Amino acid sequence: MAYSIFVIDDDPWSSKKIRHILSMNPDHDVTLFDDPFQLLSALKNQPNLICVDFLMPKMNGKQLIHEILKQNPHQDILVISGQENITNVVDLFKIGVRDYIIKTEHLKNSLWKSVENIKEKRQLKNEIKSLKSQVKKQVKEDNTIIGESIDIKILKQNIKKAATTNINIHVTGETGTGKELVAQSIYKNATQITGEFVSINVSAIPSNLIESELFGYEKGAFTGAEKSKAGLFEKAHKGLLFLDEIAELEIELQAKLLRALEERKIRRLGGRKLISVDFKLITATHKDLRTEIENGNFREDLFYRIYGFPIQLPPLRKRQKDIKLLSLHFKEIFAKQNHKKVPSISTNALKKLESYPFPGNIRELKSIIELACVLCENHTIQKNDIRLPNKTRTFISEEKTLQEHTDEIVQYYLEKYHFNVKQVAELLNIGVSTIYHLAKQKRIILK
Repeated sequence: MAYSIFVIDDDPWSSKKIRHILSMNPDHDVTLFDDPFQLLSALKNQPNLICVDFLMPKMNGKQLIHEILKQNPHQDILVISGQENITNVVDLFKIGVRDYIIKTEHLKNSLWKSVENIKEKRQLKNEIKSLKSQVKKQVKEDNTIIGESIDIKILKQNIKKAATTNINIHVTGETGTGKELVAQSIYKNATQITGEFVSINVSAIPSNLIESELFGYEKGAFTGAEKSKAGLFEKAHKGLLFLDEIAELEIELQAKLLRALEERKIRRLGGRKLISVDFKLITATHKDLRTEIENGNFREDLFYRIYGFPIQLPPLRKRQKDIKLLSLHFKEIFAKQNHKKVPSISTNALKKLESYPFPGNIRELKSIIELACVLCENHTIQKNDIRLPNKTRTFISEEKTLQEHTDEIVQYYLEKYHFNVKQVAELLNIGVSTIYHLAKQKRIILK
């Protein structure tokens, strides 16, 4: 493939001389410009190298370089000047220029040497990037998703399927079920991704700051914007963008997000130029977006744009068989992080854990195990080391479906009355067969 070089110089004789020198290499494809605005318009062709004359009447070299780097932040630029000004040289290197050479009788040798050095450095960067990508892709079978239940086996299959295409992915599940962990697992298994994993919890960012975080801003866009900043859309270019708690995004900003996803172009706050972005998108929420649409809190058109491949995470209370595996995993991690011996866990301690519904899901289990590791004696976690909350349950503590509230209420009364199915059925005015049916569907746990 030809190595594309743009040359801009207001002196026709000088630019033709530079083209002649560069064209001595048959692999070089050299294009001349004398107008900086024409060059900026041609940047969409993505040249490998741009040679810039520092002194030009329409726009000086430093201004032009700033404009080039705004559009192509990683562009290789070589300055060719008739002046040797150390201050200018230092300033240009700081903003990203690869080299600076002087127009002398030795121009041929210095130009050839400079271009070859720039090409070698770019090749080395690409090789390092490729090696990083290969290391990441070696983790094909993700070991961070712990569990052997049917739900988790299906989840692992869905992660592999979702990772093989550029389809948008929407993850739903209660708080603490591991939505970001699933996003990271998809990232590790996505063969087409070479960029970064970029994550943001929409609910954790003040509404007046979320737009600048996503889209970025130019210098002077608002009070305090002392320098330009790339947003998360740009940082996720060629990578994966994870928007957690997407339902919390304000309705006005949802329209801007929809447009960015449809056009794959964004404009920084205070900016004029459109910036192309290409990333894999994963969104997540613990809310029912269809209900949010009905209530006027979420745009229907955005819902269909992000829904793509839906992944539903089961709550921990429906993964009773995985509680032991997760507990073993968390105690090993805690011991390693704190440079302690890994404690064992008694059968009674495990039974106590398996009979608890875990409203806080995996996050709550992790917290309970970590505390047990601190409390235990003789490197063994006993039943009394498992400290479970002992407070009155509030069922309407978060938004859930009617079915989820029903399951939680039945589970609560079963635990309160020591799993006396007949007594619970009488108290709730439901049939005994209804409780067994819920257990068969794994909606509740019978001891």
